[in-house]
Amino acid sequence: MDRAAAFIAKPSISATTSDKIFNVVNILLMLVIGVVTLYPFWYCVILSLNEGLDSARAPLYIWPRVFTLENYHFIFTNDRTLHGAFISVSRTLLGTMLSVLFTGVVSYGLSKKWIMGRKFYMLIFVFTMYFSGGLIPYYLLMRNIGFLDNFLIYIIPSMFGFYNAILMMAYYESIPAELEESARIDGAGHFYIFISIILPTSMPIFATIALYCGVAQWNSWFDTLIYTRSPNLITLQAIMSKMIHAAEATKEMNEQMAASGAVDGFQTISPITIRVATMVFTTLPITLIYPFLQKYFVKGIMLGSVKG
Repeated sequence: MDRAAAFIAKPSISATTSDKIFNVVNILLMLVIGVVTLYPFWYCVILSLNEGLDSARAPLYIWPRVFTLENYHFIFTNDRTLHGAFISVSRTLLGTMLSVLFTGVVSYGLSKKWIMGRKFYMLIFVFTMYFSGGLIPYYLLMRNIGFLDNFLIYIIPSMFGFYNAILMMAYYESIPAELEESARIDGAGHFYIFISIILPTSMPIFATIALYCGVAQWNSWFDTLIYTRSPNLITLQAIMSKMIHAAEATKEMNEQMAASGAVDGFQTISPITIRVATMVFTTLPITLIYPFLQKYFVKGIMLGSVKG
């Protein structure tokens, strides 16, 4: 009997070998997936640091072949780049903060099933997720309320998103109701409960929604194109788009001048290297911020998606 128990408790050699094989295959598979995922970003970086004409001659793989900073010099020497960066940073910070707070407050109210008219509000919000009046009615609405050529066009329309509200409502419902009940017994009101209890305990979902809103605000350029004409309201992404077109025009002009023998071709930059340099420059802030929000992001999106 003891021999049988010892035989059962002792792991077999084949089982140990299969575990090692599985671990090796799993590690190699994860390495391959990691390289495939990260290499496109790395390729953009090395291409942005390489001379434009040399990049057109032969493909790059690991390192820049002819290192240069002229692509980034072309970006930063633009007179409106710093002002556009200021507008983008301002709209991202202010828009994200107000959007998270406003959506959080509305979601807190909608998460209470006893609120009057809750089903009607939910029906209206769900309707807006699938149907829209279109660009022209929306443009006329923004014009009538005075948001054209106004910084508020970046802030007010994006203060509430029902998809984000759904995540927040699910997260609120996972918070024990006893916390609010004990606060009400002590005489606390809804606003005090939200600020002192709900807000501190909901940081994971707030960080998740802040990341969503921040990325959307930072990458947005279409609203600048449609609703603004003032150069003082142009965002960094809109400037980057114009600089790409300017780089293409510069290349065509220099090719024509080089063909006529007037001057040598503009050999330092190219539209492709300018394009990837602007991609690296505009994605760098979000890339640096994301690691600090990752721990909140994973927890918040799971608890906000499934009530637990």
